[in-house]
Amino acid sequence: MEWSLRSLRKIDSGRQHFLTSYWEDDESDEDEQTDVFDESAYEIFKGREDRKQKLEPGEALASRPAIWAALNAPLRRGVVDGREVVFELLTDVTQKPAIPRSERVKIHYVNKNAKISSLETRWRYWLMHLQLGELTLAFFASFIALNALFAGFFYLENQRCCGDPTHTYSHCFNFSVQTATTLGYGVLSPVGPLSNFLVIMLSFLSTLLNMLFAGLLFTKFVTPSINIQFSDVMTLCNVNGVPCLNVRLGNAEGSLNALTDINVRLTYSYQIPYTDHNGEQKCFRQTERLPLLSDRQHGLKEVWELRHVLDETSPLFGLNFGEHPGNKIYIFTLSIDAVQDLTKSSVNVQEMYALEDILIGRSFQNLLTFDPYDKNIAISDFSKMSDTEPYPVWYPAKKNAYSKNI
Repeated sequence: MEWSLRSLRKIDSGRQHFLTSYWEDDESDEDEQTDVFDESAYEIFKGREDRKQKLEPGEALASRPAIWAALNAPLRRGVVDGREVVFELLTDVTQKPAIPRSERVKIHYVNKNAKISSLETRWRYWLMHLQLGELTLAFFASFIALNALFAGFFYLENQRCCGDPTHTYSHCFNFSVQTATTLGYGVLSPVGPLSNFLVIMLSFLSTLLNMLFAGLLFTKFVTPSINIQFSDVMTLCNVNGVPCLNVRLGNAEGSLNALTDINVRLTYSYQIPYTDHNGEQKCFRQTERLPLLSDRQHGLKEVWELRHVLDETSPLFGLNFGEHPGNKIYIFTLSIDAVQDLTKSSVNVQEMYALEDILIGRSFQNLLTFDPYDKNIAISDFSKMSDTEPYPVWYPAKKNAYSKNI
């Protein structure tokens, strides 16, 4: 059985689709079968009058006489997945959500009753999550705490650390810092077996702390990082007369942090509802890939607009996102793989979008200009990354919005 978003539409297409597509009956009415052959986006949006006629073997579609409808025609009707779908030529259907996407899309996952790693492993994970500034503060705080602790041990001795009972806590702390940093000015030196033992322990722990910080600091520096910025929204508009789903991204660092061998993947996740053996309504999640017109570049030097064409090969073709099964989509994920030119290391970044982030009937505004004094300088204005403008799109009408007599 096919488990996909389009299969839900086929399953729900009703008795007529079942009879004409699966029930083999030579006496069935041929008129009922003429409307069930799926049509391409070319046939639907270009207004072919002969699109309901089945091609003969070996006959090319281009050999048929094409009748081009007016560009401003408000409606198109076609058969998608065995069902009649009416497309409207709409503009500015949806607006940008008031709540920022980072607050709506971000999901916090909590794992309960799972077998977790050891405390030492989780502590290392926590340290790796620290930023460079946070890591520096953590090291400085640990260094001060370690020396303050051993200064207290030295101060508790009868002869203090260096055989002089008149030494204060500040003297002991000064001696502890000199020992931990291996400065050794020679003014203070340990006296007695206990002080010498504490010096050995302090030297070992301070060396361990220094090595830990140096290793983490080195990891932070050599770990590749990128600053790819994404548009806050996605747009759905016509490109060459066919609906396209569009999203933007760009390397904000430019040549300072050049990227090569960029690969992009756009996926969408949805929920498939079903009824179990107990009659309870349940659902499971599934993810599919949306093919892009271009998903690879050798370098990313300007803003890149990705485009998924909603033709007959697209799983989104003929879907109204406000109705079943289109409303079963809950997330779009854009994943970027690239190679950082500085370190020759692979990097990855992801961004997520929800259905309400798709601006239907709007297109991205142009953000690329050229320097008026030097035409070889292309300028990408990242402040316009998410700027859109009204633009027409063929979008499926709501169910039963139009009769079959249109």
